[in-house]
Amino acid sequence: MELGAWGHIALTPYVYDENGKRRPMPDGARKADTWRARTKVRDLDGKVRDVERWEPTKPAARTALLAHLRERVTPSAADAILTPTTLVKDAAEVWRAEMQDNDRLAVNTRTVYESSLRKHVIGGALADLTLREVKVAGIERWLKGIGRASGASAMKTARSVLSGVLTLAVKHDAIPHNPVRDVGHVSVPARETERDPHRAFTEDERAALLAFADADETARRRDLPDLLAFMAGTGARIGEACGLRWSALALDAGTATLGPLPVRVPGKGLMLQERGKTKTSTRTVALPPWLVSRLLARKVNAVPNDWDVVFCSALGKLRDTSNTTKHVRELLDAAGFEWAVGHTFRKTVATWLDEAGLSGRQAANQLGHAKPSMTMDRYMSRRTVTEQAAFIL
Repeated sequence: MELGAWGHIALTPYVYDENGKRRPMPDGARKADTWRARTKVRDLDGKVRDVERWEPTKPAARTALLAHLRERVTPSAADAILTPTTLVKDAAEVWRAEMQDNDRLAVNTRTVYESSLRKHVIGGALADLTLREVKVAGIERWLKGIGRASGASAMKTARSVLSGVLTLAVKHDAIPHNPVRDVGHVSVPARETERDPHRAFTEDERAALLAFADADETARRRDLPDLLAFMAGTGARIGEACGLRWSALALDAGTATLGPLPVRVPGKGLMLQERGKTKTSTRTVALPPWLVSRLLARKVNAVPNDWDVVFCSALGKLRDTSNTTKHVRELLDAAGFEWAVGHTFRKTVATWLDEAGLSGRQAANQLGHAKPSMTMDRYMSRRTVTEQAAFIL
């Protein structure tokens, strides 16, 4: 008998004798006074025990025992033991407890994982499978469904979350290996308007976009022009720009220290997370003179707020990064840059630094990457014509 499993459920009718004690119902009796449901269960410590429940009717006794058995063996804490027959949604609850206690994960990361876990794992197509039933083909179908419905980013997050759940299952010896590791690249259908992940702005394009933002009524009402200018002049992430404090700016020296991020904490709302997205996210970057002038002008009419942030909301609150990302998307579309995304500003900074002859390490320091390879592989434009290569070839 496997851990958490139980055997045949015996249902026995009983009657009360003249002393009020329960006795097995004798032959010929018309109606039982109560019913006993009994079985043997192998508990998570490996020991086999008798378990029983009493109810007035036969169905009620069986239902009560089954409910007790499920509660008895269903994992509910991080130290619970997972088995091959544990449901994916139950294993996910165990992983959730470990994940929430993991101080190495940023608050925003835990929030994103929690949302993906609830929507795609606990509430998804794999939820009612046992751990032993989760196979590569099923995972691929599951991921494609998420990709079609919610996009590549949601699919990537869901994949990471499911991998975490199944890695925990491997640690508990519930499955021999993590099948997510065997899943290859899963493609997502192209958007009607194709984004270009490798393209950077030219100088003229960047100037045109910033000029459009300065003139656009909606962009000004949403206070986007200076925010976009800061991203364009530094390569900062949207969240880093939203979390920038005035005290982190040394405008006389022309520098800004990046790091804090606005994060939404369940039950508490928006808060400012002091540490950045990664260990290398907290960094000091140089500001181009044109951006220093722009920030000095902004400081004259700065809106006071409790967090001392440079780019607060119209009500003096923290900006919600998700809402700001949507607003930037709408601005890019309105300006005729449907191919661009919020990260295009980072790609542009990396590409321009590369073209100016700076090293991969210098560009990585500007963007807050631990590895220059990340900067070169994902953020430097791959469409730049290399005259030196042409000369060598």
